[in-house]
Amino acid sequence: MKLLKILFLTWIINIFALSTLFSSETLKGMQIGSEDAPVSIIEYRSLTCSHCAEFSNETYPQLKSEFIDTGVVKFELRPFALNAIDLNAFKLLHCADEADFFALDKLLFNEQKKWIVTSPSDKVLENSTKALGDYGILFGISEDDYAECLNNEEITDFILSERINGVENFDISSTPTFIINGEIFSGNKSFEELEKIILKKAK
Repeated sequence: MKLLKILFLTWIINIFALSTLFSSETLKGMQIGSEDAPVSIIEYRSLTCSHCAEFSNETYPQLKSEFIDTGVVKFELRPFALNAIDLNAFKLLHCADEADFFALDKLLFNEQKKWIVTSPSDKVLENSTKALGDYGILFGISEDDYAECLNNEEITDFILSERINGVENFDISSTPTFIINGEIFSGNKSFEELEKIILKKAK
C-alpha cells in the first residue's frame, strides 16, 4: 500500500511539473533577432485586430528578411487582449511550445477570418473558442491540453498583466502599437514607414 501511495504521489508531482513547464516557457515577451541589434521594436498586438493581421501578413515578412535576419532589429511580441475571444486566442498561443510560437502566431493571423466565427451572433465566443482548438491540434495541443490552457490562471494572469503594463508604461489604447527604441508609434505601419524610422534609429 505504501508503495502505491508513493507511486501515485510521484505521478501527481510529475504531472504538475510538466504542466508548469508546458505553460511557462512562452510566458514572456517573445523575441526574435539579435540581442545586439541597434534597434529594438516591441509590438503590442491583438490577435482579433484586423490591422494587426495586416501588419503580420503584409509588412512583417519584409521587415524580418531585411532588418531582423540581418541583425539590425530585435523584435518582440507582447499580447494586448481586447476582448474575450482575444484572451482565449492568446491562451492557446502561449500554450504552444516555444519553438512553435511564431509559426502559430503567423497562422492565426493568416486565417483570422476563419476562426473568428461571427454567426450566430449569440455564440461568437463559444464558436470562436472551439475553432481555435483546431489550430492547436496542428501544433500538438490536444483538446484536453487546450481545455487546461483556457483554465490556467498563470497564463491568464500573464496575458492580462501584459495589457496592464502596456497601458501603464506606454499609455497604449489601441493595436497595433510599436515601441521603437523607447519611442511610441501607434497604428499600423507600412514597411516603408518602418524603414525610415529604423534607419534613423540605427544611426
